[in-house]
Amino acid sequence: MGFRVAIGVLFIATGLRSQPAGEGPLERYSADAEQAMAARDWPAATKALQQLAKLAPAVPEVHANLGLAYYSQNLIAEAAAEFEKALSLNARIARANWMLGLCNAELGKNEAAIKLLEPAWSHPPDEQSGRLIGIDLLRAYSGSHAYGKAGMLGEELIRRYPTDPEVVYQVSRLHADRSYALMQQLMQAAPDSYWIHLASAQVHESLQRYDLAQQEYRKVIQLNPHAAGAHYGLGRAILGASKEPQAIAEAAKEFESELAISPENASAEYELGEIAREQGQVDAAREHFLRAVRYNADFFEAQLGLGRLLLKQDNPREAVRHLQQAARVEPRDAQPHYLLASAYKSLGDSTGANRELDIYRRLRASAKASGASDDKSTEP
Repeated sequence: MGFRVAIGVLFIATGLRSQPAGEGPLERYSADAEQAMAARDWPAATKALQQLAKLAPAVPEVHANLGLAYYSQNLIAEAAAEFEKALSLNARIARANWMLGLCNAELGKNEAAIKLLEPAWSHPPDEQSGRLIGIDLLRAYSGSHAYGKAGMLGEELIRRYPTDPEVVYQVSRLHADRSYALMQQLMQAAPDSYWIHLASAQVHESLQRYDLAQQEYRKVIQLNPHAAGAHYGLGRAILGASKEPQAIAEAAKEFESELAISPENASAEYELGEIAREQGQVDAAREHFLRAVRYNADFFEAQLGLGRLLLKQDNPREAVRHLQQAARVEPRDAQPHYLLASAYKSLGDSTGANRELDIYRRLRASAKASGASDDKSTEP
């Protein structure tokens, strides 16, 4: 696990003041421990806290702090033992409670971890502690095969920490591991089915192995000519391999075949709209985009493409509606706001244009600061 040192330091002095014997050594070791913990010098803190635990074994805060020192050095089993001692002496030390949950998750004690981490996730003590609690609760859910809960937690983690690389990695790993397990199950259940070829095609496409993806999609269509999504996938794989006119025409036929099977496939409509737009068929493009957003109002690319097209057709008022929806769907994307600024400017609304331009600049600055790729727009 990463970011252990962000958990914070537990308070120990109050419990020690009530200890009658050995006041000098207690004060000395207590001061050494607090100084070392404040400096994040965990080996030194461990030595001082071990001495304190011998001199004052009934003080729960000492064990809790020793648990933190062990945990910060990746000594998870030792940390868990100290947190258990602290809680046996005082069950109301909330931080020790959920930190024991972290240890249990990392030790593979999934049910025990879930029991402690679920309430902590609902009311985390602070943002960074909540991050650790969420990651280890995700680990525990996955380890106990509670994939439904794990999936929902993963989405919430991404919502709370969208730019945190460890969070994104852990959630993606959850999906990858689950996907692999399900593929193994699928291969055992139906090794010759078109579903196997469909899954293989999608894997090849995601890895940009478009020739292999096309082969698998064609096998799917051969085995089941009415398989929903197969013609769309084949069209996407064809476009991925080549943008030559012949390939574009072949892909368009596949998208049309998809619509014959699934008349409300918004993605196929969008792809046909993009092809028409690139070929200068503006009216046809608009109709495809309109159908795409009618079937899926949260289709960001279709809403954005339609708004951009309407702007080029000198219809800024209608463009605003679709660009506003695009901005609602993807609030961190700068492009809708850039286009909205252009639309409001065309409508003579300088206040709206300036507002959207400010949002656009702020989002661009945030994207650059986080290292994210940025759009290639120039300011209106």
